[in-house]
Amino acid sequence: MLLQTFHQFSQHAMSPTAAIALHVAIGAFIIAAVTALAALLQPTRVHMRWADWAGALGTGSLLAYFVARFISAGTEPLQNMFDVVTLSALFLALIYFVATRVRKLPSIGAFAYPAIAIIFLVNLMLAGTATQGADAPLDSPLLVVHIVLTILAYGVFFLATVAAVMFLLQERMLKKHKDPAFMRSFPPLESLRRLVNSCILVGLPMLTLGFALGFAAFDAAAWSNILHNPKVITSLVLWLVLLAAFVGRRVGLLHGRRHYYMVLVGFALVLTTYIGLGVVEARNRQQTADSSQLERDGDPCSGL
Repeated sequence: MLLQTFHQFSQHAMSPTAAIALHVAIGAFIIAAVTALAALLQPTRVHMRWADWAGALGTGSLLAYFVARFISAGTEPLQNMFDVVTLSALFLALIYFVATRVRKLPSIGAFAYPAIAIIFLVNLMLAGTATQGADAPLDSPLLVVHIVLTILAYGVFFLATVAAVMFLLQERMLKKHKDPAFMRSFPPLESLRRLVNSCILVGLPMLTLGFALGFAAFDAAAWSNILHNPKVITSLVLWLVLLAAFVGRRVGLLHGRRHYYMVLVGFALVLTTYIGLGVVEARNRQQTADSSQLERDGDPCSGL
């Protein structure tokens, strides 16, 4: 069902050039994910740079996808949830490449590429938002900047989550006096610690500004339903969790692994919410489509 919805989306909601670029991007990131995991498990036989080559192809294809969408139909990449999540994947990939060029972070691609591939697979549930036109255009500049900043902040915290996972795994193995082969290419604990702290220092102000602009763009109806919006509630909880992690680390209340666990909890909360909303939205759209089909089948004049 998801593949059928995505096929309809790629056939009817975009130009052939954009469809090809999107398919190439998804395929390239899946190849990058498999190659990166293989490089983690068999570093002597498979090299992480092979995954980076596939990831670079996927990133370039995503850029071509958005350019083709804009040129062919004048469609901005923020008109529906499918494009918003796809843009998130693009930003995640760009942040990964920038971070790995600024600092030597071997093996981090074994966590980053599979996560991006999973985002694309989950995003298939949101393809219906582009084919059925249920989302209103984003005509507020504040709302557009809010979405871009929030996506960038999520990308930074995604990198922090990856570094936190690697830190916790490596620290646990060191305490057990074990040296698994797949962890020998991990960055040092100190490098991972600095990366997590840097991501929080950069991402928290970015997320705060994004939320402020989003609230400024709210109308009266949005404010009245704010407590019933799971995205807003979850985002605020994430902000509070990250703020607590930052303040707790600074004042010395969070020691050892607690700091990294809070980062994982915050990002997992957002990821679970968006996956849940995607499943519910896809199910509701399918039920609406089935109901419309039943009405047409039951109308004797529908075929006239």
